[in-house]
Amino acid sequence: MEFDGENKDFEKKVRDIYHDVRYAIEFEENEQEITSDQQKEIHRKILSGFKSGQEKILTELKALQIRARENLVLLKTSRREGNKNLSDELVLEAKTIEYQDSIFRNLADTIAWQMLNGKHYLYRRFYTGETGTKDLSDKAFSHVIDFTNEVNADPDTFCLIADITNNIQLGDCLIRDKDGIKVTEIKSGEMNFKALDVINDLKLTDDDFNEKKLSEEFEDKFIKQMKRMVSQKGKTERAAKIVKENSGPDPKYKDTDIHIVENNFQIDTYHMELLGLLGQLKSQDWAYTCVGAIVQIGVYKDDSRVYGQFAMEQLCDPFPFLDLMASRGILICEPIFLKPFPENVIMDIVLGRIKVFIGINYNNFIEFSNDLGVRASWSTPKELQKYLQKFVHNKREIFSNDNKGIKLEIDGNEIFVGHGFFTKIVFDHFLPETMILKYVGTISEIFNKNK
Repeated sequence: MEFDGENKDFEKKVRDIYHDVRYAIEFEENEQEITSDQQKEIHRKILSGFKSGQEKILTELKALQIRARENLVLLKTSRREGNKNLSDELVLEAKTIEYQDSIFRNLADTIAWQMLNGKHYLYRRFYTGETGTKDLSDKAFSHVIDFTNEVNADPDTFCLIADITNNIQLGDCLIRDKDGIKVTEIKSGEMNFKALDVINDLKLTDDDFNEKKLSEEFEDKFIKQMKRMVSQKGKTERAAKIVKENSGPDPKYKDTDIHIVENNFQIDTYHMELLGLLGQLKSQDWAYTCVGAIVQIGVYKDDSRVYGQFAMEQLCDPFPFLDLMASRGILICEPIFLKPFPENVIMDIVLGRIKVFIGINYNNFIEFSNDLGVRASWSTPKELQKYLQKFVHNKREIFSNDNKGIKLEIDGNEIFVGHGFFTKIVFDHFLPETMILKYVGTISEIFNKNK
């Protein structure tokens, strides 16, 4: 989405928060080794920036929620009165509000990403796939804010409010202190406290929650409330266990065990190629390259932004391409504000002044994988459906194109590649070779552990 002059104020706010949440430490070239006291001071400055940024993000999100509600009332009225011109303007306003909301949340994700040291495997454990957003002006939410402010009074601790992010969905707060990462639930209200008492007295868990037995004593509404709380508590506890021990039941799918594998593969990216293309925009309106005959990248500005979409359709045919800004809110994806691009370039991308389109030639990817010695092929539609029938979790996690999946053979086992595999190539800019070798090494180690 492109922004007009009215959004200069929006850009100013985004830049201000960006400076808070992406704290830059500059040292003199001749500076000697940093002392422990200096490290502590740097750490405190970073957390202070996070705290300042979070307060600003929360303020902006609250204002946008109020604006969205007011806009919806006006839209309903204009449609009822048959005022098409006004309705079209209000629909555009709603899209602008939605986009701005996602950008402020992406800034909050920027904090979360740094709290978790950019570790994809940890980040994904805090995502449950739930939809909807919380009313940040609700009275009950004020308890979360009060708790956060209390924790953040400690200069060496930071408490992130989960509900201002796009995809931290476990618990109410993500806390980083001297002991590491913690997830916290904050409950308020008479109904919640009563439910907590019952849950504790009966020692209820999401593995042992008998609705039929509970219905003999409690009303259906109260049972559902307890079930939600018990389920959330179970997810939070499972996530905490994985963060601490690198293994345990999946927070989202408790019947699946997770084993975190830390391999030593060098994570190589095509950031330099991207930076080179973006640099060309200083003297021309577009630039294009193809990395390894697999990753197709086009960058466009001014009038070429529209042309770029048509050009990429031709270049990437028969496969789709994606706008880099589609990364906001996507699970396990480095936020745009942490890309190794100059600040002005990041702002141009965020505000739509520069478009970055990225596509993958999946046929060439398969050929490249085979050249690396990792057997890969397209599945038939029938093979994909057979695999999905056995796949007990979210079937949308498995990659498919034209009703076909991509199979890799690893240690004699046939694995269908998930969407996350290609998300890292497109949005995190991992080189295909890095992804293949890292993926194969991880899967092989998991197979060996399970033998």
